[in-house]
Amino acid sequence: MRGDLLACAAALALGTTAGCAGEERPTAATASTSAAASPTAASPGETAAAAEPGHRELVERFVAAINAGDEAGVRDTFAPEARFDSVGRIYDGRDEIMDRFLVPEVIEAKGQYRLLSLTPGQGERVVAEYDFSTGGGSREHFTYDCSVRADRFADCVGRYV
Repeated sequence: MRGDLLACAAALALGTTAGCAGEERPTAATASTSAAASPTAASPGETAAAAEPGHRELVERFVAAINAGDEAGVRDTFAPEARFDSVGRIYDGRDEIMDRFLVPEVIEAKGQYRLLSLTPGQGERVVAEYDFSTGGGSREHFTYDCSVRADRFADCVGRYV
């Protein structure tokens, strides 16, 4: 029973109800068959509920810029008035996000993001799940749940998974 509740909670967190309330859970064989037959099957790194193309482009632009150490490119992915909650540490405004968080903790640490999945969030939000590694060998796994306005991140909440 507890395993079923945990599976249901995990499914709900991922935006699906498969396996909840006695619904049939797809097996690996049926999942691959249905994905191959479905014209809307998700591409790698994306779940079945596809994120908007503009959101995917923004996330990919962020990942490419930050992995290249391109500070100006990363800065351009955030709105000037953006807000970022990184596991309870709040950064207000693009300059603070860059100067107090992303430059010292990611760019200068030679951090590398690997996008694992991308799903639509509530409203104009997008949820990206990442594996992150630093040049020193540290590894983390987390999500960024961000609102998007005018093709830029406006409000992000980062949490460990």
